[in-house]
Amino acid sequence: MESSKNMAGEFSWTAIPAREPVSGSNYQPGFNKPMSAKGRILVADDEEIMREVLSALLTAESYEVDLAETGTRARELMREREYGFLLLDLMMPDVDGLQVLEELKKIEGPPVPVILTAFASIEKAVKATKLGAYDFIAKPFKNDELLLVIKNAMEHRRLTEENRRLKESLRKRYSFQNIIGKSAAMQQIYDLITQVAPRRSTVLIQGESGTGKELVAKAIHAASGRADAPFIAVNCGNIPPDLLESELFGH
Repeated sequence: MESSKNMAGEFSWTAIPAREPVSGSNYQPGFNKPMSAKGRILVADDEEIMREVLSALLTAESYEVDLAETGTRARELMREREYGFLLLDLMMPDVDGLQVLEELKKIEGPPVPVILTAFASIEKAVKATKLGAYDFIAKPFKNDELLLVIKNAMEHRRLTEENRRLKESLRKRYSFQNIIGKSAAMQQIYDLITQVAPRRSTVLIQGESGTGKELVAKAIHAASGRADAPFIAVNCGNIPPDLLESELFGH
């Protein structure tokens, strides 16, 4: 394939028959090479010329690219390898883009998907967005616009993963498993934390100063369904009695 860039920033190309892999080899495009600096992208499109053009464009930008000619092949590759980004054609003959998006729910650490199609419609765009599509790009597209979407999607994935790791770290830090103590009394406290954490009831924790009331409160929060929300500790002893009600419940 030979490609050239016009003044509008769009590719024009001439198709040249692809070189056949060596007989008996296990070669697959994009496999058996190190992870690139920018990340790995899966391109799923049933048009061969579109796959080749996208591969040339993305490889030139230092992305590692794997190609899938069908939705079924795309699902197979995503089970075998980890991708940072999925460029997905909406209309494919066997398994369409929406079905592939459904598959992403079953994958741990799924790629950020962007729908690329010549058959754009508001209805399908809304459905794709509800299924987790990061963006929806109509063909024909400008190369610069596509590359910007991919760059933003990669950054979105990085921030999402960083946020997930941070929340997991905080959850482990404040989980009741980190409270020191193996006595029968402490085992009872662990049991109480496990029982009350899933509930929405108000919990009163009593104890002398320095016994770890705030640590228990954080453990309850970390084990609850509200663990993703912030934990706010208030030292009521430092609030004047006449301001306590307004500070806690507002004016």
